[in-house]
Amino acid sequence: MKMMNDMMKMNGDMKDMGMKMSLQKMDMNSVMYPEITGDKNGNKAMGKMEMDSSMDHSAHDMSSYDIVTLNYDMLKSPYNTELSKDQPVKEVTFTLTGNMNRYVWSMDNKVLSEVDKIPVKKGEILRIKLFNNSMMRHPMHLHGFDFRVLNSNGIQSPLKNVIDIMPMETNIIEFAANTEGDWFFHCHIMYHMMAGMNRVFAVGDYQNPNLPNKEKAYKKLQKESNGWHFMAENDFATNGNDGQAMLQNTRWKLSTEWRLGYNNRHGYETETHFGRYIGKMQWFLPFVGFDWRYREFGSHEIEKNMFGQKNTKNKRAKLSAGFVYTLPMLVDFQAEVYSDGIVRLQLAREDIPLTARLRGAFMVNTDKEYMGGLKYILTRNIAATTHYDSDMGWGFGLNLSY
Repeated sequence: MKMMNDMMKMNGDMKDMGMKMSLQKMDMNSVMYPEITGDKNGNKAMGKMEMDSSMDHSAHDMSSYDIVTLNYDMLKSPYNTELSKDQPVKEVTFTLTGNMNRYVWSMDNKVLSEVDKIPVKKGEILRIKLFNNSMMRHPMHLHGFDFRVLNSNGIQSPLKNVIDIMPMETNIIEFAANTEGDWFFHCHIMYHMMAGMNRVFAVGDYQNPNLPNKEKAYKKLQKESNGWHFMAENDFATNGNDGQAMLQNTRWKLSTEWRLGYNNRHGYETETHFGRYIGKMQWFLPFVGFDWRYREFGSHEIEKNMFGQKNTKNKRAKLSAGFVYTLPMLVDFQAEVYSDGIVRLQLAREDIPLTARLRGAFMVNTDKEYMGGLKYILTRNIAATTHYDSDMGWGFGLNLSY
């Protein structure tokens, strides 16, 4: 994925490095799946890109390629598929967007629940320009019609109802909207579709006896793209219990994390935050929260944070406000101000891939707390863990996740 990472700007947008990619003429399989193609450096992909697809390559020696990937520019209809020049044309542009870490997938940074149907007059030619601004492929499928995939074959451009769009590709499709109805256009990776990477084209002013209330039916469909999802995990370790639970949808997130010692000296604490993701890449999360702590380490002891503020951990119950911002390397920077004026800054990252099954984690903050840990994945929901916590010391245990 190094080549893919090099093709991402600092703001998260993809850049094609001037290659103007389309129709899978560049073999992105060599970039995305080198372990399958045997091309560790993406050389085959670059080599194929330099080949003019309009040339006759029948005399070329293709033995140097382990896998020959066909592309949409090689497809040619056996008959003329050109649409009438007398029909009006409606042009629509979609950018395929998403957040791979949160399993959020959208079009133009909006899921289906955030947009209306797209009205199309019966008889119009709908021309759709699609740009994939994500690091995953998206096979886009249209119900009710076959569309032309515009390629170098002109009037004999092929007809399809699915077009697989690779990262950074721009493709254009078109069809004559001559059948009335509400027609679904979506990514055919099912969890992308359920997450909201879809749209509805409303062709004509049709009446369907099976849908007496079309608006109500559409709102029911919209709810599917913005459902709430629950996630939880807990580390049952020798030095205590660490865990978190989250309830979130496309924009909103409610989370609680806890650290529970086995004695009053190690203490108990929970932090609860409720916030909304802001921005196209969802790197910014402002929140409000509540922090509760209890510990018996010495009633006379008064601790100070790195800013010199008095901050006892023995007993605490405070409201807070702050934000989390995702830095490069997926490190979370958190800034939080409590109702008593205490300020806390924190850097943390979980699930750092070290090997295929080994993950790392760390946390450090201005309360002079720190943590480092390792997790070895045993099954989908179980992992063996070890970590060091500045409050609780070394611990070993099992992590259960849902």
